[in-house]
Parts: sequence; C-alpha cells; structure tokens
Amino acid sequence: MKKLALLLGSLLVVGTTVTAKEAVVAPVEVSKEVVVVAEPVAEVVVVEETPLLVPTSFGLWYENDNTSGSANSDLGLNYFGMNLGLKSGSGNWTYGIQAYKAWTLDDKFDVVDGASDDRFQLDAWRHFNRDGAFKYSLGARARLNKNYDRYYLRGKYAYGMFSGWADAFYTANNETSNSRDSHTLEIMPLNMTFGPLTLGYFLAYNEGHGTVLANETMPESYEHQVRFYFPLFSYEKLSLSAEYRLGLARDSKHEKSSEYDFGNRNRGILNVGYAYSENISLNAYYLYDVTRFKKVDNTRKSNENYGEFGFEWSYKF
Repeated sequence: MKKLALLLGSLLVVGTTVTAKEAVVAPVEVSKEVVVVAEPVAEVVVVEETPLLVPTSFGLWYENDNTSGSANSDLGLNYFGMNLGLKSGSGNWTYGIQAYKAWTLDDKFDVVDGASDDRFQLDAWRHFNRDGAFKYSLGARARLNKNYDRYYLRGKYAYGMFSGWADAFYTANNETSNSRDSHTLEIMPLNMTFGPLTLGYFLAYNEGHGTVLANETMPESYEHQVRFYFPLFSYEKLSLSAEYRLGLARDSKHEKSSEYDFGNRNRGILNVGYAYSENISLNAYYLYDVTRFKKVDNTRKSNENYGEFGFEWSYKF
C-alpha cells in the first residue's frame, strides 16, 4: 500500500509540473512602426527691393580763375559750389548734380558789378560691360548758366592700356546783345598708359552760328594738344600727381582770332590728394597756363598768362 501511495504521489507531481510548463506562454513582442507624416512647410521668399537711387558722394569746392592783365587789378572769378554723386541700384547708371555761385572780386575783395554768375548742371552716364575687358559708357549733360546754356552728348571707353573720351556740345547764348551760338567737339580718341605714365592726343573744334558782331572774332577754330598724366609722389594718405599740356597749334578761319604755333601754349597742373579717412578726402590743384599767340588783327601780338586754383572737400558714402 505504501508503494502504491508513493507511486500515485509521484505521478501527481510530474503531471502537475508538465501542466505548469505547458501553461507558461512566452511573451510575444509586437513591433509597432510609428509613421510620422510631416506637414508641408510654406517656402518663404524674401524679395529685396532695389533702391532707385543711392547717393555715392557729396562735396563742397572753391575755385579761383585769374588772367594776367585783368582790369582794375581784379582778383579774378571766384566760384563756390557743391557736387552730389548718385547711382542706380544696379550700378549701371550714375548721375551727378553740380551747382555753384561765382563772383568777380577787385583787389579790395569787393564784387564787381554785373560780374556774378551761377550754374546748375546735371550729368547722367550709362555704363556697359562693367565686368568685361572692354568697358564703355555713354552719357549726357545739361549745363545751365546765367549767360549761356550747354547740352552735351558724351562717351568714354577703357580697354587695357588704351582709353579715350569725347564730348560734343551745343552752346546757346542767352545774351540779347549777342545772338551767336556754337557747337563744339572735344575729343581724346586714344590715350595710352605705359606704367605710371599716360599720354594722349587732344583735338577741339568750334564753329559758331548766328550773328557775328563787328568787333567779334569768328568762332571757328581747331586746336591740337598732347597731354601727359603722371603720378609724382605717394605716401600713406598723401598723393601728388601732375598733368602737362603741350599746345601743337591753334588755327582759325578768321583774321581776328587768336592763333598760336607749335610749343607756344604750355599748361601745367599739380594735383594734391589727402585721404583723411575711408570716407573723407581733401583735394587741391593749381593750374598755370602760358600762351604766346601769333599776330592778332595783323597789327599786334597778344600774350596771356592764366592761373587757376581749386580746393574740394568730399565725403564718400
């Protein structure tokens, strides 16, 4: 009986264990993939407005012109003016505005009656191929004075060591006592640069229109020059350069016009510049011209010494 009881007990334990093992179920891991749907993002486009005009520079200047033999020992014509530079947003257009007031002073610094003058001038340039090797520009100018008005068509170019410019303008005389107008061409067709030196040929042609008074010279003439430009000195913020103009000849079709032969006109210009800062610069120049004319009226010779001094303060934006 004991053996039977032990056998039944063993079978009961084994059965219970097997049942327990069968009842244990291993956990099943379910992989859930999370899908994130991104909402569409609107693209923000920032449009920068191009300004119509941008100031580039502003300057104030003074100039004194004096010809030898002035009446009553006059101190010459004195100018005080301003310059304003502008450009388009793209930089393809540049503009200039100039205005001045002028007075002729005697040796006591009094204004000579009727010798005052004023000017308002507008410039416009269209620049082409600015990033290329051959750069050129076309422009126009309107110069409005008390005694006359001038209207210009202009051009200039630069290619390597070569450069040039031309101004063609019409002068409308505003004086009622003299109805003569004129048209003029001034041109330097080919300037050549060799290192620091630049030289070129200059031609001026002037022809008058309208009534010519009895004691007035006929304004039809040609003038030829050779011009030289070269730096002299440069140290830190200070620079010095010079220009020399050699007169080749001046010819006219009227016997009362002033003419000169080769070498009888010499003009020298000395320029001084000082860069006070990145924005502010100071510039000054002195010009002196000596001309020995041929006979005027077939009776006498006329010589002329002319001096000019100028100073400018300029701010660059």
